[in-house]
Amino acid sequence: MAPLKVGLCPALTAEVLNSLQHAGVRTVTEFVCMDLELMMTRCCVSYKDLVAIRKVLLVQFSAFPVGGSSWYKEILSTTAILSTGNSRLDDMLDGGIYTGALTELMGAPGSGKTQICMSVAIHVASRLEQNVLYVDTTGACSGRRLQEMLQNSAGDKESAALSRIGFRRIFDPWQLLDLLQKTKAAISKQSELFYSKLKLMIVDSVAAVISPTLGGLQTEGHAVMLNVSRQLKVLSSEHAIAVLMTNNVVQGELSEPWPGLGRSWQHIPNTRLLVQVTGTQDRQMLLLKTPRLPRYLSATLKLSAAGILDLHTHTGQEAQRQLEV
Repeated sequence: MAPLKVGLCPALTAEVLNSLQHAGVRTVTEFVCMDLELMMTRCCVSYKDLVAIRKVLLVQFSAFPVGGSSWYKEILSTTAILSTGNSRLDDMLDGGIYTGALTELMGAPGSGKTQICMSVAIHVASRLEQNVLYVDTTGACSGRRLQEMLQNSAGDKESAALSRIGFRRIFDPWQLLDLLQKTKAAISKQSELFYSKLKLMIVDSVAAVISPTLGGLQTEGHAVMLNVSRQLKVLSSEHAIAVLMTNNVVQGELSEPWPGLGRSWQHIPNTRLLVQVTGTQDRQMLLLKTPRLPRYLSATLKLSAAGILDLHTHTGQEAQRQLEV
């Protein structure tokens, strides 16, 4: 509940605020819910001033309903779908990675999550000509590998593509939160050209910075995790940014794969993909969570010098049977 304070409106002077506090009215909620005539009697404040204060507080703190048609038009005007550069993967994601949403790649160490992230970053920067902010929390992102992918896919656009990829290396959740705040501020101010065309943020990996704060005697870890998730959602929804992040995988009660970071994190991403190793360079992508398509759609991809290549696509039932096996 927001506290009452001098300056919220012209009629709310220090003298009026002191009278309200003496009457037990200390927050905005308490003020707007209390009968004005009763408040006038208790606080010795004119009815006219109380009405003026109430009107201003309702305008500042009320949530106004938005019509479905207006909301739908706003979504259409702000939502973009970023192709991953791989047709099979795009089909699984109903076109690609959506702005305003969180997409998660989960998988065991060495499954190729970072390779996929780098491949997507290169495609968005070189082919779509949009800026990418790549946040590396494990040191797994290799500049040499990134350059190799660019040379094999971007061709003469290599230099321009590199200029569209911003790279940050951080190792704790507080640095990540600070980066998210600075990114939101930079987008709002539009003072830097890079942020004016920022469309994709990659966090590889979110588990690496949050996991050390969870468990044991570290009681604040869960709050930190929820704060990170909230800031990522705000960044993606308010500024039309697509967020792609990676996570570890753990075994569930029936030995099925579950995302790391516990049960609270399971509901954070809008879309979740499982990456599994099926060969030396082959990777199976399994759709575990999505608001748009049936679950358990699957595709087999191949890691190459140029990024990720298509192999096969499976239906949801076929992929679910493979997962159960």
